[in-house]
Amino acid sequence: MLLYGHQGIAAWAGKQLGIQDWGPCQSIGVLARGKLVAAAVFHCYRHPNIEISFVTIDRRWATPQTVRGIMRYPFIQLGCTRLTAITSDKNHPTREFLCRLGFVQEGFHPDTFESGDAAVSYGLLRAQAARWLTEDRDAGKISTIAARSA
Repeated sequence: MLLYGHQGIAAWAGKQLGIQDWGPCQSIGVLARGKLVAAAVFHCYRHPNIEISFVTIDRRWATPQTVRGIMRYPFIQLGCTRLTAITSDKNHPTREFLCRLGFVQEGFHPDTFESGDAAVSYGLLRAQAARWLTEDRDAGKISTIAARSA
């Protein structure tokens, strides 16, 4: 089940990543058995681009239906033409996940994090996200709860 914009989602994601303030943002949480197991936080919005940060405590959260629900927000609701993601060069599971979603590595930024790790930036253009934006027969199986943005 997806939970849209609940105030606690961005705070939960920030706690996992050590981020206290996302600035203006919108978040989508993924619930499994009533527990928050993943979040997508959309931040740094400058149309036609928005940045996304994924956080998870369960690797099984990313079903095709869930990804479709998340991708519809930036590309359909906001009308963005690109989505940007930034992660540590050492975070191989996230880097692989982004590539499976269709993101393309665009940059390498040395000494970006306090740890000294480099950042790797990825981009996903609307054209490459098309497979996530099409309607399918399972789309109706996603339950959503609307709430104010975090």
